[in-house]
Amino acid sequence: MLPFVDLHVHLHAGLDDGPTTLEEALEMCRLAAREGTRMAAAVAHQCELFPGVTPDRIRGSLDLLRARLSDECIDLEVHPAGEIMACPDLVSRWQRGDLVSLADQKRHLLVEMPHRLFVDLRPIAEELAAQGMSIVLAHPERTEEFLFDHGRIEGLIERGCLVQVNAGSVTDPPNGRFQKALREWFRRGVVHVLGSDGHSPNRRPPRLAAAVEQVRRWAGATAADRISNTLGRMILRGIPVRVALPLPVVRRWWASFW
Repeated sequence: MLPFVDLHVHLHAGLDDGPTTLEEALEMCRLAAREGTRMAAAVAHQCELFPGVTPDRIRGSLDLLRARLSDECIDLEVHPAGEIMACPDLVSRWQRGDLVSLADQKRHLLVEMPHRLFVDLRPIAEELAAQGMSIVLAHPERTEEFLFDHGRIEGLIERGCLVQVNAGSVTDPPNGRFQKALREWFRRGVVHVLGSDGHSPNRRPPRLAAAVEQVRRWAGATAADRISNTLGRMILRGIPVRVALPLPVVRRWWASFW
């Protein structure tokens, strides 16, 4: 099994709703390292709820975390990133330098949907693509329009977007319908990377191992390695990522009777 890459974990002490202290952040890093995670995108929310989360604060926080990881000999390589709320002025905010891309590589922005709202990201994705940027969708499985309306997520992947699913969605789905739809995403190649979306050592710990094992059962070892390691590593290293379009939805004749 390859070491894991966590593309979405909140590790900035006191910046958002993640760990409140640096000691909590370090404990999260220890938990992740014990499970086999070796690289992580340390994200902080960049949205109106946390207006003080600037690029300078994210980068400064990461410098402190890296220094302590070295002092404590914790085997985890961390990189800065913002978790950016989708909004009409997202592109202009990026152009002004208000946002932090994944690993500061200026290739991918981690973008989440507003709470209980659906935003058409196609125009934003196209405008960013023209500038050599692409979107990594943060936990889109939590948005019903993506998970259950066939064609929406595929349309964004066609425009260069990548899909990050939360480990907790894999291991603790809210119901059978959700689990079935998410399993089909993995089998069809909709999902590209995993994130723990960890927020604390106890409340939402940064665990990936159980989710990776479930992905292995659903989609096979090759897909699990690609999703839990290869593509995330490429993103954090700034290597261009090109993925195949998802396989088509298989419609079975008996589905019309349900």
